[in-house]
Amino acid sequence: MADKMLEANEKARELTREVYGLARRITAEIHAACHRPAVRFTLEPGEPSIFESKAGGTPYLPHDMPWPLDGGGAGLGLLAQVDCAGLAGLPDFPTTGLLQFFVSPGDVWGLNFDDPTDTAGFRVLYHEAVDRTVTPEEVESKRPPRPEEADDWLPLCKNCRIVLSPPAEQGMNETDPRFGPLFAEKWNALRPDAPVTGTWDMHQLVPERLRDYDATYQPGWEAAFHQLGGYPYFTQDDPRPGQYEDFDTLLFQLDSCDLVLWGDYGVGNFFINRDALKRRDFSKVLYNWDCC
Repeated sequence: MADKMLEANEKARELTREVYGLARRITAEIHAACHRPAVRFTLEPGEPSIFESKAGGTPYLPHDMPWPLDGGGAGLGLLAQVDCAGLAGLPDFPTTGLLQFFVSPGDVWGLNFDDPTDTAGFRVLYHEAVDRTVTPEEVESKRPPRPEEADDWLPLCKNCRIVLSPPAEQGMNETDPRFGPLFAEKWNALRPDAPVTGTWDMHQLVPERLRDYDATYQPGWEAAFHQLGGYPYFTQDDPRPGQYEDFDTLLFQLDSCDLVLWGDYGVGNFFINRDALKRRDFSKVLYNWDCC
């Protein structure tokens, strides 16, 4: 009996090595064929100046610009501000000025689940030229009173400095709706005896205790998925297929980590049409966040 159990376990392990060896090979092929440049960033607790990349805190606002408000007249909160000088290497992204992302206070942070392009609850602003005579005190004097629900003000645990990394090529990740069909096409050509419709079917081929759900990840692109450009990450589904397919470019993404919390450890992202990005027209953006 013991010998049979050992033999069965060895067969299971051999099957697992075969399945995930092929899965990693196919994933590498997809990444090599489908890749985009992205700028990743990290977060460091701190209070950067109003001219630096940051998450939370006091934004830069020109002398003649009032504080941005939501559709109900309440003040929006600064989710993030990016010094675009660090975006060189991202095609069509600005490389001068500041790009800002504001969201409304409250438990859904300004997201309209029926229309994620509704800017009543969020705003994306771009300042091509920055006036260095603006002071933090001047900007703060424009800030409307904060709501009593301070805990819901932003999905940020504290104000942070954003530290941008050099651009790097990112392969299509598993949450992209095109990944599963591509994976299945390549797998089925090599393993017609064990056809799949996507990666989940592939995992079902091995015992649950031996499943490796990281087999289709790209090395070097583990969470947290803070980035501009590249391929987006979702904890649920991509909201764009169908009505919103024109929003083809990931403008900004802020993931949950020890300094950020979107609901139950989710991720927030902003999308724009590539032509609008080239024109520096940030008036129509799709904002989404989801969680587990």
